[in-house]
Order: sequence, then C-alpha cells, then structure tokens
Amino acid sequence: MDVNEGELLSVLRDLTEQDTTNPPGNEYLVSNVVKKFFLKNKIRFKIYEKKKNRTNIIGYIGRGKPTLILAVHSDVVPAGDGWNSNPFKMVMKSGKLYGRGMVDNKGQMACCLICAKMIKSLEKQMKGSMVIACVADEERGSELGLKYLVREKKISGDYAIVPDIENGMKRIAVGEKGLLFLKIISLGRQAHGSTPELGVNAIDNMLDFLNEFRRYKYRYRSDILFTPPTKSIGYINGGVAANVVPGKCEARLDIRYLPSTRKEDILKDIRNMFVGVKKKNNNASFRIEIMDDQKPFILDRNNVLTKSLVKNIRNVCGWTPEIYGTSGTTVAKPLAESGVMTAVFSPGEGKAHAANECVKISELVDFTKIIRMTAEDILF
Repeated sequence: MDVNEGELLSVLRDLTEQDTTNPPGNEYLVSNVVKKFFLKNKIRFKIYEKKKNRTNIIGYIGRGKPTLILAVHSDVVPAGDGWNSNPFKMVMKSGKLYGRGMVDNKGQMACCLICAKMIKSLEKQMKGSMVIACVADEERGSELGLKYLVREKKISGDYAIVPDIENGMKRIAVGEKGLLFLKIISLGRQAHGSTPELGVNAIDNMLDFLNEFRRYKYRYRSDILFTPPTKSIGYINGGVAANVVPGKCEARLDIRYLPSTRKEDILKDIRNMFVGVKKKNNNASFRIEIMDDQKPFILDRNNVLTKSLVKNIRNVCGWTPEIYGTSGTTVAKPLAESGVMTAVFSPGEGKAHAANECVKISELVDFTKIIRMTAEDILF
C-alpha cells in the first residue's frame, strides 16, 4: 500500500498553519484539524483537557491486543528570528518542506495520521489495536499532556513509537538519561560596597559552590548504549548594583545521569558541597529546589518493537539503525515508566527549534512506510 504523498502534504500544511507556540500552547487549534481528519476517516477518538485550550486528542483503531501507541505532540517552540518565510506557512523548496514544526513534531504527526488512515482500511483484519495520541505541552514538560494522560490512566498500551528525536532514522533510542533541573540559591547579607566586611557576599559563596560543582565526578557504571553523564550551569543571577554587596544569588543546573546512578546520591553530593563552602565561610547559606525530576530508563534492546523497526528501516532506507540511549528527554519517559515498551526514532537531522526548520519530503514518506509496516508486524 503506497503512501499518498499529496494527502500527507495537505494534512501537514493544515497542521503547520495552526500557531501552537508554547507558551501559550493553544493546542486546540491542531486538535480541531486532527478531529476533522478522524471524523472524515471514521476513526474513533476522545478529547482530554487538563486546562482549557490545552487539548489532547486520541484516536483509536481496533479493539484487541496488543496495543501500539503512536505519540506525537501538537505544540511547538517560539519561531524566533531569522526565517526566510512565514514559519506558520508550509513552504516547499528543492524537495524540502519549511515551517515551524516540520521535524518537531507536526511532520511526524501528519505521517502518523496518514498511517492511521491506512491501518483503518485494514481494521477488520487486525488482532491488536492502534492508538494515535496527539498531545499537548511537550515543549514545556508535558504536565498538561502525556504525563497527565498517563497519570490519570487516560492512555495505556503495550508498545509505543515516539517520533521525537530527529536522527534521520539512523538511530533508535530504547532508553533515556535521567534529568535533574536544580535551582541553587545562595543567601548572604546585603551591605554597602565600600564595607564588604559588614555583609555576606552571596555571589562569592555561589562561585565557591559552582567551582566545586564543576569538579564533581559522577558515581556510575558505564553503559555501551549511553554517552557519559553530563552537568551544565545554565543560568546565574545575583546582585542589584556594583556598589552593593549581594544578598542573594541564584544558579540553575542541568544534570543528565545514567540508570546506574541514583538521584538521591547526586543530591547528597551537592549538599556535601554546601558543607564544604561553609567550612570556608561560616556565614554561607544555601537552599536547593528541584525544578524538574525525570528518572532514567533503559528497555530491552531486543524487544519485538525494536526488532520490527530495525527490519523495516533496513528494508525502506537501506541501512541498519544504531540502538542507543539518548541524553535528551521525550514523552517516551512517562510511557516507559508506566510499563509501555517504547522506541524513539524520527526523520530529520539537526533542524528542530532552529530558524528555517525543514525536512525532506522523501524522509516523511519513508517514515510513514516504516511505522505502517511496523504496525502491521505487531497488530496483524
């Protein structure tokens, strides 16, 4: 069964024209397009909203087991500057499509919808069932999207394909590093800049801590699927004027760790760094806040879903994809934590979140073929 390229482009054009920049999201705009598609193709669906206009729409084909989820998100990051065309109008040029969301994630959504239509035509032959989840809020943490749906048991399945890390379909992620976003607050005592001895410099103490953090070595076992753990100081802010001893300084840390490392050990080590700074300055005071906390996961690389994807990518694209664990986080994480065997792969290479975001038409067509063939392997 061939992919209808014209219909694929038409659906993607409609999705691209909906401005679902997050914030504020307004994913209901994309959900309206998806709803019309589902109604036209007689695909059952349900709509869920944790917050008004932050819409999740889920389509259903078949009623048996196993269940395969295709999970895509409706929101996009702000367009920003540097575009050669309107980011919310799909532009076709030299075999590529340009527009915000082409590879993150509206291009993949269009592919999943076309795949769903193709599977729908074979519904009577299905043993299993397909779930097409077009979810909200992925770009800002998924609290209104897939995390909410999993937590409230609005979505469940046996397998899931998450097309949300652009890798040219050359890699399949079966695991993700853990993520910790931490806010560190150094509290001092404000004083006149000419008499610093009367104050406690919160920035000085923060610098002492950050120097300790930069030297920090994780305790972990290496894993052939993952690159080593990382840490990054992503934000720092403190003080009010050059002639005022700062009474407060804030830093934000990005920590990515492997499944062999415990979050509790990292937090303990950071608190021990506070103790080290206080030995130098008894007046140093720190507070730690967890801004985001996502556990790592690793799945069996030889599971049925991954084997099917490897076979079908090889048949369609002509290469054997690498199996790996990703440093980033996707909506695969809440699905995997709920017991769903999940694989992450996608068309596109290095254009997500950039100006002039683009994808090759041929990649979208190939991606649609691969997920359709994989669905047939698992559900029929």
